[in-house]
Amino acid sequence: MNEKEKWAAYDAQERKDGRFDGQFYIAVKTTGIYCRPSCKARAPLRKNIELLDTAGECVAAGYRACKRCKPD
Repeated sequence: MNEKEKWAAYDAQERKDGRFDGQFYIAVKTTGIYCRPSCKARAPLRKNIELLDTAGECVAAGYRACKRCKPD
């Protein structure tokens, strides 16, 4: 993901924009959870976010699925 795409992803996550669901996933380093961009959970700090392209990448990196938005 280039820098422009990252900023668009951060913006989509902050707005909880469902149009970006499936295009990328938000993994939170401090909690070990990954979510969809539209997840209604409290938004994490940007410094704690890792942006990944697929749910498989999130699982391979050691994250578990969010119980609220169920991104699997």
